[in-house]
Amino acid sequence: MRILLASLALATGITAAGAHEQRTGPRGGALVDAGTYHVELVTRDKAVEVFVSDAQDRPLPATGFKALAILAVSGKSVRVTLEPAPDGSKLVGAAAEALPARVKGAVQLTGADGRTSTGRIN
Repeated sequence: MRILLASLALATGITAAGAHEQRTGPRGGALVDAGTYHVELVTRDKAVEVFVSDAQDRPLPATGFKALAILAVSGKSVRVTLEPAPDGSKLVGAAAEALPARVKGAVQLTGADGRTSTGRIN
């Protein structure tokens, strides 16, 4: 039975790692799973933006969400608190120093229901 399941997974391209593979989002940032949501992390200079979508990649309003980006920059941890942008399209925050376009770390996303999930950026 295990051999059959493994063969099926290989034939269809499904793997445990592939199920949560990091992708590039529509804005050029890292797009990862965070619980039942997808989050896209975009960094520009000191600005940090997180776009939230559902499991089918349909955009969700950022209103009601809050987040914390914990990023690895030059060997140290940078924490950026994120709040909804005035237009509600994304979560925004600012780092104390300029960030590279691609960073590693995590986004802790908290929904209006108080549930927190984490998306890991590699």
